[in-house]
Amino acid sequence: MDGTGELFTEFLSYYDGDHLVISLSESGPQDHATLANVINKKMPTEDYILLAESFAGGIVPELLKLNISHMKGVIFVASFLSSPNKYLLQIAKLLPIKSLASAPLSTIFHKFFLLGQEVSKELLSKFITVTKSIPDLVLKSRLEVMSQQRLPTTTSDIPSIYIQALSDKLISPQKSLEFTKIFTNIKYIEIEGPHFILQAKPREAALLVNKLIQSGEL
Repeated sequence: MDGTGELFTEFLSYYDGDHLVISLSESGPQDHATLANVINKKMPTEDYILLAESFAGGIVPELLKLNISHMKGVIFVASFLSSPNKYLLQIAKLLPIKSLASAPLSTIFHKFFLLGQEVSKELLSKFITVTKSIPDLVLKSRLEVMSQQRLPTTTSDIPSIYIQALSDKLISPQKSLEFTKIFTNIKYIEIEGPHFILQAKPREAALLVNKLIQSGEL
């Protein structure tokens, strides 16, 4: 949900291929349709595979409505298409998220729900720094979008792969399987780790993504 792209650094250091990180706009509405229109202007003008992590997964159906001809496949990572837990998200909107990010007991929360028990001090520190760098209004707006998120009404047969983090405490298996209702040509691959799997296991995740792209499955 941070949308900065700054948490992909280590993952990309292991990824053997051309790439472009597109950060989410921190100005204007934060709904998926608006973000899709902004992102569309930054997309490559040559064929590419799109990787969408967590919150960004909901942007993909809106992008596909724009008839993006160069998108040849999608890799979803620990993502969701409808609200993962609208009641908890409604509560989260009322909390001082940025202040809580570095509160005394926040490390316990970050390890259990987001980054895993084996997270390094360096990654944990960077995660907190990035979270605190995002305008509070942007965080609240994205939480609102997530709390109101509903399954898209249109389907797509674009080749897709869903990388499912087996120890994901935020996205239930049922939420993951919702993708089969919208993306009719999707394959699931499981990997052990927490919600932030690309950050918690950057090398393993990067090698997997690289293999998927090189294998021609997308």
